[in-house]
Amino acid sequence: MKPLSSHFKDQLSLHFIVFIWGFTAILGRYISIDALSLVFNRTALTSVAIAGYMLWKKRPFGASTKELWFMALCGILIAVHWITFFGAIKIANVSITLAGVSTGALFSALLNPILNKGKLDPIELALGAIVVVGIVIVFYEEPNAASIKNYAWAGYTLTNYQLGLLIALFSASLSASFSILNKQLVARYPLPVQVTFWELSFAFVGVALYDLIAGSHNPMTLWATTGNDWWFLAVLALLCTAYPFIKSVELLKRLSPFSVMLAINLEPVYGILLAALLFGAEENMNPQFYLGVLIILGTVIANGIIKAQKRKSGS
Repeated sequence: MKPLSSHFKDQLSLHFIVFIWGFTAILGRYISIDALSLVFNRTALTSVAIAGYMLWKKRPFGASTKELWFMALCGILIAVHWITFFGAIKIANVSITLAGVSTGALFSALLNPILNKGKLDPIELALGAIVVVGIVIVFYEEPNAASIKNYAWAGYTLTNYQLGLLIALFSASLSASFSILNKQLVARYPLPVQVTFWELSFAFVGVALYDLIAGSHNPMTLWATTGNDWWFLAVLALLCTAYPFIKSVELLKRLSPFSVMLAINLEPVYGILLAALLFGAEENMNPQFYLGVLIILGTVIANGIIKAQKRKSGS
């Protein structure tokens, strides 16, 4: 039997990580605390877990001051991304939120030339746009009127689904920015776990400082959770954050930010299937869902084929 290529193994690892991330939205629905407290606890637990792993494996913690500032920026980006992601879930639902964050591939295609001072790749832009079409088809059905709430925002009246989608779109832009900037950072570090530790530590500090300055909580209440919340937070921090975060940073050394973001568009497919299984009628799927899934899957496969052809031709 012909051995698997290293690139194919990287793609399998990436999609396994995305499947694990599919549980993230489900856990966000189960955890009762607000989005800020959730991210505070998530980053705290994950940072401690990664620090323990580094001490066990005798990995170095050191980094230059310049690199620490860059890691701090990436950490703040991922913290705000998570806050807006879980906030959108609590305002709308799992499906609407996953629809919004799935536009990350399109944001990656648009932002990569700006952040890396390169040229816009028309193929990546086209593939990103196709993904958006797939997502629109998946979520074409009108939401259940009984579950709609109205919000006043920036002088407009929006439903909870509309507001949740806007927040999720903003979250997607942050995720794409993080992926692009993080690739620059990990290229200079042989140990992905080192980068991950500092980024999540800065994310934790950033959330704590924001809470202290904004005064929205008594700092101790950020830790206040129920017994069930602690179990869900432990799964979220260890299974759905520490391992996939470290592995995804490693994969960024060998895969483009767009390839990573495009694969992440399968997260809503996994997440919605899990939500339908666990929550039933609360996460209804319409017949167009399967057409949208085929479009998303086809785009991911097309991206892999195009990138493989480019590597073979040396372009």
